[in-house]
Amino acid sequence: MLKNVLKIVFLGVVGFGLLVYLTAEKPSANVLDKNQVSQLDLKNLPDYLEIVGQDKLVSKNKLFKEGAKTLLIVGNHDSLSVVKDLRKYYEINIPYVTVANISNAPWFIKKWAIPGKLEELNRGNATPIIYDYEGDVIKALNQFDITKTKYFAYLVSEEGKISKIYEGSVKEDAMEGSMSESEKVESLSKLVTLIN
Repeated sequence: MLKNVLKIVFLGVVGFGLLVYLTAEKPSANVLDKNQVSQLDLKNLPDYLEIVGQDKLVSKNKLFKEGAKTLLIVGNHDSLSVVKDLRKYYEINIPYVTVANISNAPWFIKKWAIPGKLEELNRGNATPIIYDYEGDVIKALNQFDITKTKYFAYLVSEEGKISKIYEGSVKEDAMEGSMSESEKVESLSKLVTLIN
């Protein structure tokens, strides 16, 4: 009896593993388009974006107002946990939007683990986080560095042109509290100097 139960459990686990392996979509190859590097523009971003904590897609025109500058910060894991508090430490004169660069994560992690973690990270914060599931935003920015401690700042001009203005980093495991408040302030200070 116990042997039969163990066989059924084993076959179930093997079957589930095969199902996951066979149905997993292949990650798209992120190829840097050398011609597009100098042509970063708001029109290259998807028209509608998924925002953490919102059920419906949001128009990019709602996030990036025409005729106004906007700061766009791309990061993942540890860096987002620090960058989300930019307004907590500094007075920022322009609106900013963050992008969760999670497109290279395995599909089951993107579906089950990351959305909850991002909602928890963004709780009590008014700054929108774009959930870049397919990597459309980072592809439009030609940003393929997935280092979890780095963040990349872009400035969207009044005309919709996008220019990379800064590349910063935070300590490993910042999401778990490895950085003190003063270290967070220090890691954001150079970026703030550039935008104010």
